[in-house]
Amino acid sequence: MINKLNLKKLIFFPGLINIQINYINITKIFLIAFAIVFFGLSFSEAKKKEKEEEKDCLYCNKYEKLKEWPESERPEAFIYEEVDYPKEMFHKQNKTSKLRQGESGKKVYARFVKGKGQLNKYQHLMIRDMAYFEALFNEMLNDKNASVETLEGLKKGREAMRMSLQISPKAKTSEAVLKFWATGKMLKLAHKKNKKKKKKKAKIDPEISQRAAVLANMKKQIATAKVNAQRAATIEAQKQIETTK
Repeated sequence: MINKLNLKKLIFFPGLINIQINYINITKIFLIAFAIVFFGLSFSEAKKKEKEEEKDCLYCNKYEKLKEWPESERPEAFIYEEVDYPKEMFHKQNKTSKLRQGESGKKVYARFVKGKGQLNKYQHLMIRDMAYFEALFNEMLNDKNASVETLEGLKKGREAMRMSLQISPKAKTSEAVLKFWATGKMLKLAHKKNKKKKKKKAKIDPEISQRAAVLANMKKQIATAKVNAQRAATIEAQKQIETTK
């Protein structure tokens, strides 16, 4: 049996329906999001190699840069939002949108590309850093030179990631950021408590030991699936994310 962490009535959302977070399900959902995001980010590179191939996006067939796309003609999801980010999220010197975009890009790269091998181990950080993915997409919407093609790819990944906390695709960036960030902090506290318990010497019940073995086996299977899903996307993803730094 896999224990679940129930987050009841989060302070920042009165009346919020109970959210059940299953680490295994979150990882599976993330794998889908990861594939969508990085295959989406590779669209631009694919265009250079196969210029005649039609782009796998909607608005980028008409607009190349965001500055060419009138705000009055954009769906709400592609309009920049002034967000009051958590104080701990950005360095106090990063006051401009461009600097926040750069810092978010570095965080996303560090967690989901460079540190992809530790996502299972630090799932609480994975959830927390999804807030940076939200910030990256939002701050790029304030960059007139941002690629519409890249933005469409990021939007698909953002929606997939939101599934992990049952956040609506139509929810504002400010809501998603706050949920990812606060939930990540709560999971971090739970992670620390579990870590302390492991250090204590105690007799292990045979049934508990068996459950742990089953869980370990499932994690291995997920890790294998993750490697297969990421292998094809990682190289191109690194190139694209580097451009947001």
